[in-house]
Amino acid sequence: MTKPLTTTARAPRFLYHFTHIDNLRSIARTGLDCDNLALSRALGPIEVGNQDIKRQRRSRVVPLPPGGTVDEYVPFYFAPRSPMLFAIHKGNVPTYQDGQDKVVYLVTTTEVLANVDLDFVFTDRNAALALAEYADDLNDLDRLVDWDLMNAVMWKNTDDEPDRRERRMAEMLVHQSVPWDAIIAVVGRTNDRVGQIGAILANVGGKATPVQAKPGWYF
Repeated sequence: MTKPLTTTARAPRFLYHFTHIDNLRSIARTGLDCDNLALSRALGPIEVGNQDIKRQRRSRVVPLPPGGTVDEYVPFYFAPRSPMLFAIHKGNVPTYQDGQDKVVYLVTTTEVLANVDLDFVFTDRNAALALAEYADDLNDLDRLVDWDLMNAVMWKNTDDEPDRRERRMAEMLVHQSVPWDAIIAVVGRTNDRVGQIGAILANVGGKATPVQAKPGWYF
């Protein structure tokens, strides 16, 4: 079982998962599943991610309990405006060419995930990479995650830091599924998109989840 957040840890950290807006209805109804579970359904989700990277994740072993492979975990970033979203924005994902406007963020925090007793691990960089370092104690977050980099608007590699891009993609990985009740907000790029999100969630029913427009989270 993952170690809990202790009183000596710093304040809870926000976490960001993005998905296509057309996936939102099913996620709000049944929860946010890992790729391994989602793709086993007869009707899978709309994929916005790079398929080559997803294939790497299907074979990359998680070295801490509960183990398995990276695709058996729901990924969250520690910051918006990720390199993956930038690739979507630039049309560099061959299997997805709809742009970033239909991408929505599902937001939670480290504290929420700890309090709902979910198994998770986290990494210091993109979990698809063999050199990614893992931990499962939230008191290690400040050691593994570069918060200055997470707070930066720009994350491109430099001569002094040639791995900034991959470290900006540090991840919180939650085993199997995240219940909808653990999602504390949904974010879209524009007010029109927020209206569409609100209509979807109202149709689903259940808990009232705040919806906001955050254009600064996009490119």
